[in-house]
Amino acid sequence: MAYNFSKEEIQEMKEKMAGIGSYLPTNMTGYIWDKYKKISGNQTEPQPCTCKSSGRLWAKAVETVREYLKSVQ
Repeated sequence: MAYNFSKEEIQEMKEKMAGIGSYLPTNMTGYIWDKYKKISGNQTEPQPCTCKSSGRLWAKAVETVREYLKSVQ
């Protein structure tokens, strides 16, 4: 992991991720992608579109954030 989040940032992530299920609201895409890039350390990966064909990329990003949150509990 390439980024150290503050306690406040972690709490905010937990709160925002609690509202994410199988549907990713478009107003959360930038937030999720930003956290995913910080956690993965891959700052060059461009944010995918929100079309159906990018679903696996978004699933990977959401799962990465969730796994990170599990690891810091």
